[in-house]
Amino acid sequence: MKKNKMVLAAAAVLTVASLAACGSAKTKEATPETSAASTPATSSEVAAEDPAIAELENIVVPDMPKLKDMGYIKMVDLKDITVEVAPKTIVDDAMIDSQISSLMSTYKDEVDEAAKSGDTVTIDFVGKVDGEEFQGGSGKNYDLTLGSGQFIDGFEDQLIGSKKGDKVTVNVTFPENYGNEKLNGKPAVFEVTVNKVSRTAELTDEWLVSHGEDLETEAKTVADFREEQRALLQSQADYSFNSNVQAEALQQIVDKSEIGLTTEMKDYAEAYVIRSEIDNASRYGYGLSDMLTMYGMTLDEFKDEISGFASDYASQRIVVGTIAEEQGISATDELIDKLADKLSGLYGTKLNKVQLIEQFGGDLVKEEAVNDAVLAYIQSNVNVVEKEQTEIQETEAETEEETEEETKEVNDLGGEGGYKTKNVKSVYEADTTEAATEASEGESAAK
Repeated sequence: MKKNKMVLAAAAVLTVASLAACGSAKTKEATPETSAASTPATSSEVAAEDPAIAELENIVVPDMPKLKDMGYIKMVDLKDITVEVAPKTIVDDAMIDSQISSLMSTYKDEVDEAAKSGDTVTIDFVGKVDGEEFQGGSGKNYDLTLGSGQFIDGFEDQLIGSKKGDKVTVNVTFPENYGNEKLNGKPAVFEVTVNKVSRTAELTDEWLVSHGEDLETEAKTVADFREEQRALLQSQADYSFNSNVQAEALQQIVDKSEIGLTTEMKDYAEAYVIRSEIDNASRYGYGLSDMLTMYGMTLDEFKDEISGFASDYASQRIVVGTIAEEQGISATDELIDKLADKLSGLYGTKLNKVQLIEQFGGDLVKEEAVNDAVLAYIQSNVNVVEKEQTEIQETEAETEEETEEETKEVNDLGGEGGYKTKNVKSVYEADTTEAATEASEGESAAK
C-alpha cells in the first residue's frame, strides 16, 4: 500500500512563511459587522477545560539532535530507487490566459455605470425578519461579486442594474435547511446601499503602467507581462514536479533502508510534529480540541497517529543528514543564494539571502538550503520515469491489491504476527484549511 508522504518540516515551515510574505497584495473584502457563525474556541479556552490538551498545546520542541545522536542507518543504493511521476507540465497560452484572468478579477476599477454580473458592488446592508433586525444580518462596506453565489439565492440578482448611491430593497427567503431555526424558511428584507461599483478592466499597456505596483510587476507592455507570467507559472510547475519526485524518492529511501532511531530523536520528532500541527491549526483560529472534532479522533488516537508520522519524519531527517554529511553539503553562501533564486522564481518577487535571513532567521534558512541541496542530489541519483496519470494509478492499484493480499495472509495466521495496514491522515493535509473555509462560508446570515 502506498504510504502518505510527509515533507520535511523545515521546508514546509519556510514554504508557508514565504508564501505569506511574498504573495501578491490582494484587495481585501470588508466583513460584516456581526456574524451568524459561532466563533471557534481559542487555545486558552480549550486548555482551561482539558489539562491533557493544554499540555500538548504548550509543548516545547527541543533542539534537533546532532546526526550522531539520531540513530543509525544502512541506506539503500539510490540507483535502486525508481519514482514514477506524471510528465512535467509545459505552460501554454491557455494557462497564461487563465492566470491573467484570475489576477485581473482581483484588481477592479470603479465605474460610473449600472452593475452587471461579474461586477463587484461595495454595499452596506441591514436585514430584517418579521420586521426585526437579526444577528449576522448587517454589514458595512462589504465587497460582493455579483453572480458569485456568496449570498443566499436571489440577493445578488436584485443588485444587477444598480449604481453608486442607489438604495435597493432586496426581498429573499432563507432556505428551509439554512441551519438557523430562527431563519429557516423565513422571508427577509434587506435594505442595501450601493457605495461603489467596480469592474475588471481590459488589460492594456496603459492599464499596466498605472497598476504595475499593485500587480508587483515591472512589465510595461502586455506582451512582457504575459512572458513574466509564463516564467512564473513554469517555475511553479517545475517546483511541483520536482517536489513530487523528491517526496516520493525520500519516502522510498526511508522504506527501503535499515534505520534505527534513538529515544532522543523520537522525542524530538514527536514534539516537532505535534507543534507543527497545532501551529498550523492556530493560523485558522482553531485549537487542538477543534482539530480533534474535525478529525473525529480522541486525544489518544491523535497521539497514536502523530507517533507514526513522527517516526517517518525522524527517519527522513536522518536520511537527509547522512547524505549531507557524505556528500559534504553544508549551508554555504552559494547554496543560500541558490535557494533565494529558486524562491524568487517561484513567487515572482526578487529575494536575496539577506532578506531570507531577516524574514526567517539564519538557522532556518541554512537548514532549508541544505534540505534543498540534498533533495536535489537525491532526485539526480534516482531513476525518474514519467508516466501518464492513468498508468501511475493502474500501477498503484496493482500494488494496493498485492499489499492487501499480503495483509490478509498475515492476518489469517490468527494471532501472532497478525497486523492490519493503517490508514492515517497526514498532519500536513489541508483538513484544517477546508474546515476553516467551510466555517467562513457561513460567516454572514446574508450568505
